[in-house]
Amino acid sequence: MQFLTVLVLIFGVTVLMAAGLLAFSYGFGHYINSREGARADPTDKDPCAQCNADQSWYISLPLWKQNAVIAWWWASRVLCSMKGCK
Repeated sequence: MQFLTVLVLIFGVTVLMAAGLLAFSYGFGHYINSREGARADPTDKDPCAQCNADQSWYISLPLWKQNAVIAWWWASRVLCSMKGCK
């Protein structure tokens, strides 16, 4: 019984740590993008303009920042693919 309790505790702590890291990564990415990120021209009617601007901005980041904001990048790519962007 103690063994199962320890396994559940280890699993729970691991899941909470992963969730915390993903939340931090998404929040940090959102913060950096809102301050430094490229903005699409508001007169551009292309629905993928902001997605393309975000992609260019993300690629121009140093590697450590790309790794730090990977959860934001994944979320952004999912939203862009739902719009039909590549």
